[in-house]
Amino acid sequence: MNTKHLSIKELAVFIGVSTDTIRRAVRRGEIPAIRVKTALRFNFQKVLTCMQRNAEAKFGARSASAPGGESRPRAARNAPGLVKHGGLADT
Repeated sequence: MNTKHLSIKELAVFIGVSTDTIRRAVRRGEIPAIRVKTALRFNFQKVLTCMQRNAEAKFGARSASAPGGESRPRAARNAPGLVKHGGLADT
């Protein structure tokens, strides 16, 4: 398959996202697209390069790799919350 001029559906299958996600990314300017009459076409290499650059800018250089990457701390288990008590009050 020619990866030079992919359609929205083809790009969505390659990346593993929905076509709506592709359309949103184009509207936001996150990925480059070429308009051919009413259709959008994508160069796969340019899209991957832009996605990598966007990820590094947003999350840092180690964002794509889970091993060795830092994770956010979890919320404390004993965090205050809504507590419901049942039964009669002690008098």
